[in-house]
Amino acid sequence: MNKFVRACVAFALALVPVLLPFPGGPGVARAHATVVSTSPAGWAVLDASPAEVSLTFSEPVDLGLATVRLVGPAGDLIGTAAPAHAEGRPEVLAVSVPRALSDGSYTVNWQVTSADTHPARGAFVFSVGRPSTSAAGAEVEADGLAVAAYGTSRWLSFAGFALLGGAAFFVAWCQAAAVAGRRVRVLLVSGWWASVAATALVLLLYGPYATSRPITAALDPSLVVDTIGTRLGVVVLVRLLVLGLVGFALVRFLRRGGVEVERRRRGAVVLGAACLLAFTWSAASHSAAGGLVGLSLVVDAVHLTAMAVWLGGLVVVAAVVVRSDDVPAMRVAVPRFSRVALVSVLVLVVTGAFQSWRLLDGPSALLGTPYGRVLLGKLALVAVLLALGAAARRWVRRHYGFPVVTVSDRRRVARGPGAGPVRRFGAVVAAEAGIAALVLALTAVLVNTDPAAVEEVAVARSAPGEPVVADFDAGGAAGRGKVAALVAPGAAGGSEVHVAVLDEQGQPREVAEVRATLSHAERSPGPMTVPLRYGGVPGHYLSDAISLPVSGQWEMSLAIRTSDVDEAIVRVPVTIA
Repeated sequence: MNKFVRACVAFALALVPVLLPFPGGPGVARAHATVVSTSPAGWAVLDASPAEVSLTFSEPVDLGLATVRLVGPAGDLIGTAAPAHAEGRPEVLAVSVPRALSDGSYTVNWQVTSADTHPARGAFVFSVGRPSTSAAGAEVEADGLAVAAYGTSRWLSFAGFALLGGAAFFVAWCQAAAVAGRRVRVLLVSGWWASVAATALVLLLYGPYATSRPITAALDPSLVVDTIGTRLGVVVLVRLLVLGLVGFALVRFLRRGGVEVERRRRGAVVLGAACLLAFTWSAASHSAAGGLVGLSLVVDAVHLTAMAVWLGGLVVVAAVVVRSDDVPAMRVAVPRFSRVALVSVLVLVVTGAFQSWRLLDGPSALLGTPYGRVLLGKLALVAVLLALGAAARRWVRRHYGFPVVTVSDRRRVARGPGAGPVRRFGAVVAAEAGIAALVLALTAVLVNTDPAAVEEVAVARSAPGEPVVADFDAGGAAGRGKVAALVAPGAAGGSEVHVAVLDEQGQPREVAEVRATLSHAERSPGPMTVPLRYGGVPGHYLSDAISLPVSGQWEMSLAIRTSDVDEAIVRVPVTIA
């Protein structure tokens, strides 16, 4: 079995944790804060106006960009105080209502940023006195341009980090002397400036991205100040500080023309600085939420550092080394980088497998969620990179891996590979660098994609007042089953919601938790919480009379948690006459 086959086998084995849910594992890292309860409760009808509106979330939320908008029966915005943490509890968001509310139905639109810096938004309805017959206010839509610009800036930050870290490590470890030539200097400086500029853009664009405001709001000073008060804002400021220190060291290095430090020491210094920078990305990603956060942050930082060393080094080899015609330098640098690339790939596979196991619930999540599908695309590109890397290693062994014994061997060393073989090697490395840029793009997409549990959507539609049945798979040992939902009588106005959880044989079964929201494609303000309570028999949950303001096609989203870590989200259509 040759080394390429062994690499492919190792890659396949590393995918096993991704495809098989491990008993007792950490389960899916829930990407967004979810509402646990509200006051007033959703669909509640109050006798008197409330003094405040509060929401309790499943995890702490930032105040910086949090918004709570109270919309009146006529669609008018009711003035409230700024959001605050009630009683010092970081998971509770509250706003005081300064004046008495008149009778009618009110919509609460909320938006917060979660522990992984992703925005989460939703809405719920309550009434004072008598419910209104008019539709509730509309939820604010995200600005597509702001979302795209924010994602692009994150990709640029990854690319700049990879170029800076990879080029620095190549100079420190792979070359015979830690001296940067003109082309390498350009790569180092370009990587630093790209990292600084992209990080500044992330700081400016995060506000519009997280608050659904237009991209022009990026220049709003008050929004920038609010952004600085969030987790991402703090992390980005730390990154800019570290980049400033790195820039100072880079200027000193370039002015001196090199450093006279032992290779292991300078390599360790570069890796340490790269890991510190990488941690500023990890602290504002999926690694900062869910279980095993401490371990996940370290693993993700190592993953990003290995990515930078490998991909940035590829750019140096393709743009500088193979075009230098410096035979002695190539004989030292290329074999060293080949070994570095192999170690980096092994680190990437192991750390990537851990993160995938942590963020997915098994094979169904790969095809059943956007996160899983993007991850499959990234894995496919990584497999291509493995193949190209194996071809490059074979070339290195053939031209530099032979023992120098005879006079002919010494002449071959002095002569080096011919121009044709070097061009072919350069083409392979350039292809690796190009595909690596696509891998970085998919990495940026994954960072902004919710690693949700499997989402199943029922296709069949029901008549008003008839139940809808759908399958679910939450993963784990007993995660499969069926769920039936009924809105009775299925007409606009007062209705009851009934949810029944069944096993695969159709028998009632107990589960850890069931949560429900209702939304209307055109008239609803967004996902509105349905307060479910235990119905007194196994698997039966119900909500007392709720007021659905309009008829038409609604969607019920059911979150079914079968254990502490296993959860599925099922979306079913509900017809209201």
